[in-house]
Amino acid sequence: MIEKKTDEKAYKSNFIGKQAKIQVQKQTFEGKIILETKNTLKIETPQGKKTIIKKNAKITIDNKQIKGEKITKRTEDRIKTR
Repeated sequence: MIEKKTDEKAYKSNFIGKQAKIQVQKQTFEGKIILETKNTLKIETPQGKKTIIKKNAKITIDNKQIKGEKITKRTEDRIKTR
C-alpha cells in the first residue's frame, strides 16, 4: 500500500485548475477543481459539476492528501499565512 503524503506547501497552494479526488463520507468525486470559496470547492466531473463542502472532505491532489477542515479559508488568505 502506498502511503500518501501531506505536504504543508499543499495547504498554501492554489487548487483551481488541478485534478483532484475528493472523498466526502462514502462518496468519491474525481475531476478538475473549477472554483474555490471559503467553505466549498466546485469540481467538474464526467457526471457534471459538484459543489462540495470542504469541512467534511478529504482531498487528494498530486498524490498529497489534504484535510478539508485545514483549508476552510479564502484562497488568498490561506496562501498568505505562514
